[in-house]
Amino acid sequence: MSDIIKIGVLGAGRGLSMIQYANKAANAKLVAICDCSEFHIERIKNKLNDDSITYYTSFDEFLDHDMDAVVLANFANEHAPFAIKCLE
Repeated sequence: MSDIIKIGVLGAGRGLSMIQYANKAANAKLVAICDCSEFHIERIKNKLNDDSITYYTSFDEFLDHDMDAVVLANFANEHAPFAIKCLE
């Protein structure tokens, strides 16, 4: 098992603090970001300027990415269906 945790973040706006953490942490690697808004995806893609991160607008495609953990940074009242999909 790797000492580096591969993290995916759902929510390119609300997830900015976790995106920044995963990008700087010695024990984590930001590998994927998902947001239903193309605007938010383009904004964070331009801000990070990192070709090693994969960007998604489809949550189902995002879940197929090779990662160890998913951060749900969407609205709290919307977490349940996304959490259930992650667990499945």
